[in-house]
Parts: sequence; C-alpha cells; structure tokens
Amino acid sequence: MDKKGIDYQLINLDSEPAAVETLKSLGYRQVPVVMAADDHWSGFRPDKISALGQLAMAQG
Repeated sequence: MDKKGIDYQLINLDSEPAAVETLKSLGYRQVPVVMAADDHWSGFRPDKISALGQLAMAQG
C-alpha cells in the first residue's frame, strides 16, 4: 500500500481488544484484514490493493 501511495491506519490488535471483536463479528479469523470504505478483505489481495491505488490517484 505504501508503494501505491495509499494512506492507511495500522491497528495493533494486542492493544485494541474492541477491534478484535469487530473483526470476529465480520467473520474474520486471520489477519491482516483490510477495511476500506464499503469493502473489506483478509490476506494479500493485489487486485484490491491496485483498485485502492487507482481510487487514491483519482482523488488526488
């Protein structure tokens, strides 16, 4: 995401127990989880990261 110029916030789940519960409620059992606007996914998804990069470029 750094290479694509995408701003993001890293959340440390060890210090944010509420975030763990949020991820569990969404059905996730593994990390990393990426949450972006109306979309979210788990694991490395170059296709989704590229789409976010294009959106970031379009928004300037």
